[in-house]
Amino acid sequence: MRATVNTMRMLFFLIIVLGTLPLYAAGESWTTTDGKTYQDVKVVRVEDDAVTILCKDGGALVPITKLPPSLQKRFSYDPAKAKVAAAARSEQEAQNAKQLQAEIDQAQKLKQQQQILNAKQVSDAKAGTATH
Repeated sequence: MRATVNTMRMLFFLIIVLGTLPLYAAGESWTTTDGKTYQDVKVVRVEDDAVTILCKDGGALVPITKLPPSLQKRFSYDPAKAKVAAAARSEQEAQNAKQLQAEIDQAQKLKQQQQILNAKQVSDAKAGTATH
């Protein structure tokens, strides 16, 4: 029984260690056509117009057009598909920005209304104590 428990512990330890190895393994480095370098690159997602990566400095959405030709080929870059995807991404970002601004405006409006209400309550409280 004791040997089984120790075997299970060792197996668990190996699973943990082997499961975390890719996190610490050095990845490749990329330098974009505009000179930006990403070290220890791990590709998270590939889209028609961009590649989402994790790297030494965090993460990034890198436009495929800014990658060197060898990487563009690896990710099956198609200029026509990329143009459509980039336009869709721009439209979505514009909609997101409008929605965010509307939410900010609404929050500011609610805050102003709350400040007016608080000021009225303070004023009413002072008026109530003045008459007593």
